[in-house]
Amino acid sequence: MHKAHAAPTKEFFVRMITKDIDLEDCILDLIDNCLDGARRSALNAAEERRYSGFTARIEIAPDRFTIEDNCGGISVDQAIDYAFHFGRRKDAPPGEHAIGLYGIGMKRAIFKIGNAISIRSSTTKDSFGTDIDVEAWLAKPPAKGLDGAEYEDWDFDLNESPPLAHPGTQISIRGLHPEVSRQFADPAFINGLVRVVGRDYAQFIAKGFSVTVNGMPVAGFRFAVREGDGMKPLRTQYVDESGVRVEILAGMAAPPPDDLSPTERRSETDYYGWFVLCNDRVIVASDKSEQTGWGEGGGPVWHYQYNGFLGIVEFSSDDPTLLPWRTTKRDVDDTNPAYRRALVKMREVARTWVKYTNERRVDIEQAKQAEARAVARPIFAVERNEELKMPAQPAVQRVRYSSIQYSRPTTEIDKAKRILKDPRMSNARLGEITFDYFVKHEGDE
Repeated sequence: MHKAHAAPTKEFFVRMITKDIDLEDCILDLIDNCLDGARRSALNAAEERRYSGFTARIEIAPDRFTIEDNCGGISVDQAIDYAFHFGRRKDAPPGEHAIGLYGIGMKRAIFKIGNAISIRSSTTKDSFGTDIDVEAWLAKPPAKGLDGAEYEDWDFDLNESPPLAHPGTQISIRGLHPEVSRQFADPAFINGLVRVVGRDYAQFIAKGFSVTVNGMPVAGFRFAVREGDGMKPLRTQYVDESGVRVEILAGMAAPPPDDLSPTERRSETDYYGWFVLCNDRVIVASDKSEQTGWGEGGGPVWHYQYNGFLGIVEFSSDDPTLLPWRTTKRDVDDTNPAYRRALVKMREVARTWVKYTNERRVDIEQAKQAEARAVARPIFAVERNEELKMPAQPAVQRVRYSSIQYSRPTTEIDKAKRILKDPRMSNARLGEITFDYFVKHEGDE
């Protein structure tokens, strides 16, 4: 009998794990590792300030990248058996409430960034260092096993190293890939990274974690909703049949727009829509698509009219493999049963918001006064409440409706949708918007 060799090559493996992840996401993966270390180091701390005193310092330049933390470090045994393994081993110790779970984040990130990698790590008991020349590692000659057979050598050499100033890990990368160097030279990339870190790690920052990028402290985004004068945000919790803990929060982050024309733009719109969190980490931000229930199953498609809505659905588990996230942790697995069940409540909340934005137009001044009297509160500080409540509005007068139907070339319809910045808009909605525009601007009889 003969055997066909099916082991992957290192070049193929490295190319594939780095192909479909953005540079920004790789840096977030490295921050995830810091946070998992901090959590292990503070198992007995109160949850509200669990990450107090822990820091990740990131330095970015066109010719180098460094991330250094004081989050407990990697022991020599962990490094030998688990940390550098490609993929999470079955015998790996459980990462309770972890956000790094697949065992590829650090390797994928460092390979994505550059070719000359230095890693130093210290715990309270030991320390090690390793220097990786990626091209040389890829070109390592085959090693021989005890049976004399050759196999591809995937190992990294770990060396003794002086301990760092604090238990933690330092990763320095030079020999940056050209496209990485170009992005690191762009101030817009740095600014965007700071914004995303502040948003996606807002919960960790609120619990004491500190992140700096090129010496600049990152402020966590303040998710806030209004409460009072007949307005009460939703906050409901339950344990899904899978064992995953689910919390759904929703309310008014800002009043809906007065002008419903599609030309209205607000800088805050990046914080309207649904946010999906797994173990405190934002994996989907400001989503207004079918993925979070908008337009799914006959529900309302997101429209400018719904600006001001903020919803958060958080999934938590000591076993992170049960959570509805994908390997990049920047997308939700919408086939996950726990997520599908949460969508039912999310769609119900969306309908409440849509109904309110429709009804408030009957007496918009009264609605605006009630909205102004409501007080903004951090969304995770609101009390438990099983349904979203909005200020009562005057009864909507009964209006008779008739249908209008006409045809236009598909290319012109698609062009109109692009002008309105919503290529996925339904034809029916396009007709409503264009009709309203005509009546508004040509309605004088």
